[in-house]
Amino acid sequence: MRYTIFLILLLYSLFAEAQKEGQALVDSEVSVLPGAKNDSMRARICNNVANYYQDVNTDSALKYADMGMGLVSRMNWIRGIAVFNTAYANIFTTKGLLDSALNRHRRALDLFIKINDSFNIAASSNNMGTIAKAKSDFVAAARYFLNTLEIGKALKNNYLIGLGSENLGLVYEYQEDYTKGLDYARQSVAAYTLNDNQDFLPGPLSVIGGIFQRLNKGDSAIYYYRKALTFARVSGNKVKEATMLNFIADYYSSLQDYSNAIKNGLEAKKIWDVTGPSAEDAINNTGILGYYYLQLAKQSQVGNREQLLHLSTTYLEEAVQKSGTRSIKTSQSEFQISLAEAYALAGNYKGAYLNYKSYQEIKDSIYSQENKNKIASAMSKLELDKKNAEIALNQATIVNQHRQQLFLTIGLILLFVIGGLLYRQSLIRKRTNTTLLVLNNELDEANKVKAKFFGILSHDLRSPIANLITFLQLQKMRPGLLSEAQIAHREKKISDSAESLLETMEAMLLWSKGQMEHFKPSLSVVPVESLFTYLRKNFPDTEHVAINFPPADDLDLRTDENYLQTIMYNLTANAMKALQQKTDGHIAWKAWRQGDNLFLSISDNGPGASDQQLKALYDESAPSGARTGLGLHIIRDLAKAIGCTVTYNAKNSVGAEFVLCMSMNIKGLHGEEA
Repeated sequence: MRYTIFLILLLYSLFAEAQKEGQALVDSEVSVLPGAKNDSMRARICNNVANYYQDVNTDSALKYADMGMGLVSRMNWIRGIAVFNTAYANIFTTKGLLDSALNRHRRALDLFIKINDSFNIAASSNNMGTIAKAKSDFVAAARYFLNTLEIGKALKNNYLIGLGSENLGLVYEYQEDYTKGLDYARQSVAAYTLNDNQDFLPGPLSVIGGIFQRLNKGDSAIYYYRKALTFARVSGNKVKEATMLNFIADYYSSLQDYSNAIKNGLEAKKIWDVTGPSAEDAINNTGILGYYYLQLAKQSQVGNREQLLHLSTTYLEEAVQKSGTRSIKTSQSEFQISLAEAYALAGNYKGAYLNYKSYQEIKDSIYSQENKNKIASAMSKLELDKKNAEIALNQATIVNQHRQQLFLTIGLILLFVIGGLLYRQSLIRKRTNTTLLVLNNELDEANKVKAKFFGILSHDLRSPIANLITFLQLQKMRPGLLSEAQIAHREKKISDSAESLLETMEAMLLWSKGQMEHFKPSLSVVPVESLFTYLRKNFPDTEHVAINFPPADDLDLRTDENYLQTIMYNLTANAMKALQQKTDGHIAWKAWRQGDNLFLSISDNGPGASDQQLKALYDESAPSGARTGLGLHIIRDLAKAIGCTVTYNAKNSVGAEFVLCMSMNIKGLHGEEA
């Protein structure tokens, strides 16, 4: 039943927007009509009065429309002529003369196009869409409403956007495409909200409610119906209020709650009787009240049924008569089938037969109209084929243009190719320069490594060689000074020093290789005791310096043995050098485990190290040389390579301590190299 109660929301032009606020307002306008200062003012008054009377008294509406059209025609006022064509169309719509109404809207549209009035072009397009929808030509209706929407977007007019979207939502609801229907209805709500005009919100809200009702989502449907009713009442628009009451009545009808349906329908009828009893929605309201009374009669006891049937037939007869006069065939057929059922229940079988017969005839005519729509669709396809043929003919002209464009394109391509080659040459030159820069950097690093290497030779090889030369010169110059046992002892020391020198050279070469690119330490499980054995061999006790090594049989770690030996060798050598002037020098190595880390420390009772000397331990940019801490340079680089941290602790009185910290994570690596 919902299709039979929907109010078509027409958009009139700017001058057709009359506020229907009762006969008193109209009478006041008519009273000032003769004394209006000019014909333009008189024409506007005639338009307002005609619009008021269109749903109340069509004869009076035509009278003032004729009067206004005469005024604007004499003035040759094109906009005014277009406005009164719209007024005639609205009157013809009320009278059910839909073809005449469509013709008048077309005239108005042509005039608005002539004066380039975009807003009223959209308005006329919307009005033509409402006529097409009333004639069940939903394809044409959608086209007109879409035109309204597009013009609204071009003008950035939220009112037109809301109107076009609202009516498109209604068309898609009729076509049962509920997803698109909801989308357009929600766009309409958003546009009206942006326009800050709540007067128009009941329309799209009722569309959303209707779609939810069709989807059997009753709670959502009644929510939107009531929300629309609230907005209609706030804005004081009685017509929209009555329409929303009809929707709510239809909702209760879907629940078979006919008492509440009748209650809301009667409330709406009170409004329709005042605002326009001849309006389409007023007629539908009358018919659905008859339908509700019929359904209630079928549920009632025998005693009360006769009165309900009487009310049902009274309302349905009035609705059938008025919808027939207005040529609203769909509504007429639905009311006649209900009237036939009411007559049958009341025993009036002849009336039931006649109404049922009329219902079938209208139904057949509607199906016939559907066939006409199919034929129209075929004709539209034919027109499209003709257009395609015209396009094919135009292709011959386009071919010549394409040839010219081809030559131009080839020229542009050649330019792009040349530009691309130049760009590629630039990239190659840039890559070459980058490569040269990298090679220069590598060469610079190699020079730095060479300088360090020679510094190492000066630092770590000079002392052993000097000691060796001293032994040899002593034996040569004072051969009888030493006993046979002393000579043998010295020769053994010379041999040990030579072996130590060889090992030192190997360590220095190893360190220098560590400075080269891609050289990595070789990790293995190293016992701490083997490290101490290496140091005992290279640094035996002397008359002035004693070196102490504690037992470390149970301590192992995973590292590069050669790297760590070199670090410990240099630390020991530096300590020996610091104790040269002491007669009671003492050096102590220690090893201990703490958590997952192993610590090695060397302490002495020498004078300690200055900040300038220690700078090389932490700063790669510190100067290197035999006198400026080259040993700490070696220690820093090798420790970094094996993940060892070196910490210096100055003692309070005399001496210094260096602490090495390394991880003891050697799980699964005993006996093999990493």
